[in-house]
Amino acid sequence: MLDFPDLDELAGNRHALRSQRTRDLLLEGMYRLALEKDFREITIQELLDRTGVARSTFYAHFRDKEDLLVAGYEKIGIPHTRVCEVSGDSRVVLDISSWLFTATERHAELTTSFFSSPSQGIILAHLENILIIQVREHYRKQGLYDSNGLHGEVAVRCFVGALIGLWLWWVRHDYPSSANEMTEAFDSLMNNGTWPAAD
Repeated sequence: MLDFPDLDELAGNRHALRSQRTRDLLLEGMYRLALEKDFREITIQELLDRTGVARSTFYAHFRDKEDLLVAGYEKIGIPHTRVCEVSGDSRVVLDISSWLFTATERHAELTTSFFSSPSQGIILAHLENILIIQVREHYRKQGLYDSNGLHGEVAVRCFVGALIGLWLWWVRHDYPSSANEMTEAFDSLMNNGTWPAAD
């Protein structure tokens, strides 16, 4: 007996592909506009004119242009974990510094444009929020985060604050070292990405 593909599944796959192409087209359009002007000056209408996407289609995918910006961070993917030796113990670490520095190096022109514009505060707030969520969730999975106490949130905020501080210095000084060098320096200082050290 022949095994025919499920027509509903095929239609769903086509819809998902079309939807992803539209999202990618809008992201690409926003990135191109961000190289020309400040993020706050980019209008939805300008983005629609540039991409040829209908207004109703835009709002079917995104609430506003900040929602589109967050989708750009999500497009990079999520940081991976790895197992490494820390002070003689095997630990699962979140490769978030590598994720951030490598993605930035790949998109250096866009990052420089974003962070030399008056809108850098908006963009930085979204990045910080994404990093906090990722680190907090990792700490929870590793038993390093107590939601009833202050210690876990302090650990998350200190780690993310240090990472963003170093990253901003790197971006604002026109990438004086490679992404790998920055990752290695940060991870060795911050106990291989597992700060704070286990008791």
